[in-house]
Amino acid sequence: MLITEIQLELGKHQEDVTKIVELAEQAAEDSNLEGLKLIATNYPLIVARLLNQMELTDIIMNQLEGEELIQLYSRTKKHLNFQLRKKMLDKLIPFITEKAKSIYRRGISASVSKYVSYQPGDTWETEMTIEKMLSTGKTIPDYESIVVKEPTKRKRSMVICIDKSLSVLQLIHQIVLLSSVLSLSVKKDNLAIIDFDSSAHILKAMNERLHPESIIELILNIESSGKTNLEEALTLAQQQLMQSSSKDKIVYLISDLERTTGRNPLPIITRISNLRVIYAKTYRRVSFVDDVISLPNVSMEELNRDSDLVELTSRLII
Repeated sequence: MLITEIQLELGKHQEDVTKIVELAEQAAEDSNLEGLKLIATNYPLIVARLLNQMELTDIIMNQLEGEELIQLYSRTKKHLNFQLRKKMLDKLIPFITEKAKSIYRRGISASVSKYVSYQPGDTWETEMTIEKMLSTGKTIPDYESIVVKEPTKRKRSMVICIDKSLSVLQLIHQIVLLSSVLSLSVKKDNLAIIDFDSSAHILKAMNERLHPESIIELILNIESSGKTNLEEALTLAQQQLMQSSSKDKIVYLISDLERTTGRNPLPIITRISNLRVIYAKTYRRVSFVDDVISLPNVSMEELNRDSDLVELTSRLII
């Protein structure tokens, strides 16, 4: 079935579980992962059970773009068997790692870059490579003549706070890439990651060293939930920053800013020297947004499905 046909049938049979199962079974029979992703938005358990029964070869999984596979994994992961979760992660983590590195290299200006020796797979600085070849009389580039520019890691510390509400995690493909790019700009022991709903939890503590792949997996495995306690998340972020000796300290808050529980976060926000809000805009803009961005220590960038992550992360990191 075509995606438009599945959308139409879902609209007709929202309360008919038997029909939803039939739609999912047809999509599974056709190896239509995009259709299964669509159905999984509201019926993750049904889709997960079918995925557990399918033989998901690399050929089948390649039908989805990386971002779409992230969405399918995020919506069904809680119900997938161990083998399938691992198979999806084995495909997703290298994709996200390379995509984040590409975004980071393209988005960071020369003012925070250094020149390094070429390694296979690196992106060349074409004009400078040609100039170097001409100056040395070479007509064919070799490892010594290729010029590579690599962004340097600033001496700063950062905490990334990720809102676990469903409206925010619908952007999980953007969030995991954005967080990965941000993490590339600092040393791993100067990075903390927090997720939060009615309470806040440390995914990665400041001074803890984790491989980039492990950080990606932690974010991919965040489970969506309901309430939003901004005050507790930002208080915990401040506590994490106190463990760092860096002078340049930043809190990145990825949220729709729809505060539904906890104390008023404005007092703690005023004590954060540099708060950068990554605003996951929902269908309505809450009045609290204006209260937050009016503060002199706060800046805000909007995140949506169409955000250009190269431009966005450039503004966030510089």
